[in-house]
Amino acid sequence: MTVTRPTRRRGAELDAAIRDAVLAELAAHGYLGLTFEGVAAAAATSKAVLYRRWSSRADMVVAAMAHGNGPFPDRAPDTGSLRSDLIATLQSFRSVLGDHARSTLLGVLADVDPDSTEQLRQMLFEKSSEILAPLIARARERGELGPAPIPPRVAALPIDLFRHENLLRGRLDDHDAAEIVDQCLIPLYRVHSELP
Repeated sequence: MTVTRPTRRRGAELDAAIRDAVLAELAAHGYLGLTFEGVAAAAATSKAVLYRRWSSRADMVVAAMAHGNGPFPDRAPDTGSLRSDLIATLQSFRSVLGDHARSTLLGVLADVDPDSTEQLRQMLFEKSSEILAPLIARARERGELGPAPIPPRVAALPIDLFRHENLLRGRLDDHDAAEIVDQCLIPLYRVHSELP
């Protein structure tokens, strides 16, 4: 009788299996319940394979979040005005980043090493740009913003402010979202875009 051995996975196939396992284990057990053993079992690989890639669970989670959308909505809403687009964007983040995602991010921030901190910062910055660039472009087309480039840090401010409110306070209600948009975001966007 011939025994068929499973094919050994490498490269992108193994990476995808590990990434899926990390996200599944996070969803099932939360950040504090995430273990190398659990991820290895879910990915049908060994702990040694994981330890060759990452020295901590925080690093492993950051790497998994860096692919796909991570804890982000797919895109900014298109409501017809800059103000309502920005408010709806903050609300969509609130719906995606519930208590589970908040506890994951707090755990990662507490555990992550300097290299992964930079990777996490870059990922958040890139995802912010992907989501907000179309929103800003639509506002320019409607004449709500001027033609000058908005600096990347200013453009990413909605997500930075949301993250601050969500992580430190654990909530962002509709009143807070409207205040952030009216008092911070729209005035800054208008000034930097040189709206006449």
